[in-house]
Amino acid sequence: MGLFDTNLGALLIGVLFNTFLYGIVTLQYALYHNAKFNDPLWIRATVLVLFFLDTFHSASVIYLIWVYAIENYTNPLILFTSIWPYPFTVVVTAITAYMTQLFLAYRMFRLTGQRIVYLIILVAASATFLLGLVAGEKAWRTVSLAQIPALRPILIPWLCLEVGVDAMISSVLLYALSKSRTGFPRSDNIIKRLMRTSIQTGLCSGIFSILSMTFFIASPQTHFFGMFGIPISRVYTNTLMDTLLTRQALRKMLHKEGENGSDFDSAWTRENSVNRVTDNSVQLHVRREVRTEVYFDDSIPPTPLSTFKKYLPSNHSSPTV
Repeated sequence: MGLFDTNLGALLIGVLFNTFLYGIVTLQYALYHNAKFNDPLWIRATVLVLFFLDTFHSASVIYLIWVYAIENYTNPLILFTSIWPYPFTVVVTAITAYMTQLFLAYRMFRLTGQRIVYLIILVAASATFLLGLVAGEKAWRTVSLAQIPALRPILIPWLCLEVGVDAMISSVLLYALSKSRTGFPRSDNIIKRLMRTSIQTGLCSGIFSILSMTFFIASPQTHFFGMFGIPISRVYTNTLMDTLLTRQALRKMLHKEGENGSDFDSAWTRENSVNRVTDNSVQLHVRREVRTEVYFDDSIPPTPLSTFKKYLPSNHSSPTV
């Protein structure tokens, strides 16, 4: 492949895919705004900051392509020059990943109550964030593509830590959700939906980070690593917004099950028992009705899943007089 294929072409694909993801994320922002969740201020502030970061970064990489392909159409050597949106991508990715990981770690803590694991993830995510800022600062000082290999000692550990923190959060969430299965088909379907979101947390961002790192190691003199590195921050934002919006889908599932009378939510659980009848005995029919109402209050933090087990109905035999 020629110079334009390995450099301008790779960058163009990365920017186009990033723009596509930005369109999806913008739709998620609109859905979140219209859903009117009663989230605390720090969650709404996180969403707002990520929206501005996504918008500014997506516009900056479009400007990057404009400079390379339009302003310097007759100057192909410009492809070997580092323009500010490129190193800015590293900084945006570090910030976006850190905010997403903090939110998911807090969600994991509220579900599991594992304080030690929560602190470990916080320390690992904070260290990864600081390393990402250092990588962004060093990338900002590069003026040509020939200096990119000098960033290998810091970029590779940073990307590896990003993958590790994402995998840690996903693993803990999957373990907690798998231990919370109740045996009821409909409730297990809801838990499976949450498990799917947990897998998405580490899988999507991990794939892009690994591909970016692989091309950075194999071909640092080209822009192939940028093809996967530019959209990483959009992937993180998509993960966070999908986690927030999933609550609306789960709410609809619970309401639907309540109307259909499922065995998980607000259905009536009836226990009828018939004991042996003798000539000198009186048969007593006992029917116990248990009603469980499920509701959402977004202003109250979620409760660890393990605390709900004591509310599950147990079998009782009917006394015979």
